Amino acid sequence: MDPPESDEVALAGITILTPAQTEIALRELVRLTPFQALAVELAPAEPKPDQLTFEVVVDSAWGADCSECFELNALAPRHVQVHTHDVLGAQYGISALLEHAGFAFRHPFDTLVPTTLAFDASTLPAGVQAPDITGPRGLQLHTLHPIEGYLALWEPGDDLEPARRIFDWVIKNRGNYVQWPALDDIMADSRHGAWKPTTQALLEAAHARGLGAGLSIQMFGSSNLQKAFDLSDDADVSLSTSLAERLPRVTQDLPFDRYSLSFGEFFGANPDTFIDAINTTAAAIHTAQPSAVVHASIHVGGDLRVDYHGENLPYYFLVKFADPSIVPNLHTVMFYNLFEDAGGAYEQDSFAEHREYLFDRMQAHEPAVYYPETAYWVAFDNSVPLFLPTYVRSRWLDLDGIARHARAQGGALHGHLVFSSGFEWGYWLNDVASLRAAWHLPASFGELITEAYGPDLAAAAPIVEELATLEANALIDDRLAPYLAGRDAMIDAGDATGIHSQPDRITFGELRAQPWRWSSFNSNVLAPLTALANQLDALHAQATALALPDSRWSRELVDGLDVTAARARFMVSAYEAVTTASGSTSAAARARMASAFTRGEAAVRRRHADLHDADPRLTSRFENATIYQFGYHYQTDSLCYWRRETAELAALLDGDLAVPPTCAF
Repeated sequence: MDPPESDEVALAGITILTPAQTEIALRELVRLTPFQALAVELAPAEPKPDQLTFEVVVDSAWGADCSECFELNALAPRHVQVHTHDVLGAQYGISALLEHAGFAFRHPFDTLVPTTLAFDASTLPAGVQAPDITGPRGLQLHTLHPIEGYLALWEPGDDLEPARRIFDWVIKNRGNYVQWPALDDIMADSRHGAWKPTTQALLEAAHARGLGAGLSIQMFGSSNLQKAFDLSDDADVSLSTSLAERLPRVTQDLPFDRYSLSFGEFFGANPDTFIDAINTTAAAIHTAQPSAVVHASIHVGGDLRVDYHGENLPYYFLVKFADPSIVPNLHTVMFYNLFEDAGGAYEQDSFAEHREYLFDRMQAHEPAVYYPETAYWVAFDNSVPLFLPTYVRSRWLDLDGIARHARAQGGALHGHLVFSSGFEWGYWLNDVASLRAAWHLPASFGELITEAYGPDLAAAAPIVEELATLEANALIDDRLAPYLAGRDAMIDAGDATGIHSQPDRITFGELRAQPWRWSSFNSNVLAPLTALANQLDALHAQATALALPDSRWSRELVDGLDVTAARARFMVSAYEAVTTASGSTSAAARARMASAFTRGEAAVRRRHADLHDADPRLTSRFENATIYQFGYHYQTDSLCYWRRETAELAALLDGDLAVPPTCAF
């Protein structure tokens, strides 16, 4: 039946009519939507003439085989029913209607509220709205990094509101799951005594909304490069003894839905010992929390390989030989994906083997989760800072390729879990787009950007889509990523010992000492990097010329384009200063480098005075349980990586003896 035509009555507000089954969840959704004219009433109740009425109808028989589904039926121009049979479906349906009325749920602490309500019932999506991926769809808020998620989930004090807002934001963007890593500070009894009731309250809050929750725990202290909570920290103590002591700290009276085992980075032990340890740990978790699902993170590492049962395979693939109930989380890093070049990240030229492992599980109708990233943080992307919507493209490309394979070969992706490491500088876009793509994959990644940007930023969406493609061509295809990324002292130390996480680049010193490489470097790196800088400047100029509304969102977009273009100019100029024998030419290049620094610094000053989350810890030093005693934008705030490169160049070209900043601790 076609909905009635719209009328001209002014809308004074929105009333949500809910049955008892969904009242608690919807009252929380409304409480966390900053719009005073939004209310919840228990059904039945009569619609008000000057109100939009969104009525939830829960029917156990409706869509009984369609978990989290909903259908929108317009009974009148201002009266829409949401049909569902579960609490998440109700919240998804209401969120969809609020978006139709002009709301946007971009950042967990900063909802876009329309200045005037507008609603056209005739353009509502038709039919049942169902998730493409029926298993876990959500975020790992990487609390091993001092990000918003760390403050909300690991160090909230008495204030659980930020965590509740993150849970709400995940749901409004059609997610059904959140996960976070445990840290080692809970080994202290006093800290654990405070952490446990807080975490119980967080789990209660998540479960009340229908949201699943998981904890990531590290198995081996010997490979624990950060301050993660680990289950076996002493080689002289048996694993069973360690598990008996440590596992209850994260399982007893803590009803997590899933536990994800991680194994650190650059780790290798005897294969049989490794497999036995996984099986022992999984069995202990199942005993402690019988209903919990155990996952295992399948990390990357091109030089970590093992021969086992006649196969030569990446070390972490040994999980294949462990308890078959363990669900593998197939990981990729940074903005790289399963189908394209991986740039040498973690010594890998591609993640094709991870892709095939995933496909094998799908074709065997065995559960597997894809586990990519939307920010890497450490010296690579949002801490430089760089605006990188190419993450949206890569996350869409992954899901599109997986879906194509499923249609051709059978099977389905069980779950999609995104490693999230911060929301500012436009990185909320990467998370929102990834959540939405896992719910329903559109025909192009540009549609995800358009949807996230909404009517207020619609004019900018094509620019951001073009930026994403431009970055993919330059940073992935042409392998220029390391020339925009930063480097800290730990990355340099890793290089010296043969450990590479980020894609490697030719350093200033290496290039200066090898003038015979200058010509090829200029052709293969500097020329395309200069072209990229020119294109970034052009996109920044286009965005600046748009008649966008003056908002934090539009300012963030322009600042992100500005700082990324400035970073490209800075690095071009720095390398031009190195690859010339002429003192005057080098001096001119360094002057351009200084100008680019000033430009980047101005963009950072503007942005950090206008963040979505004004918590000062995000941009300053503060004591915390991670290895990083500062917020994730502390190095960003000072442009530390840029300063480090400036100092390195001064030492190389001028003999300056000042020690460059480490930008690490």
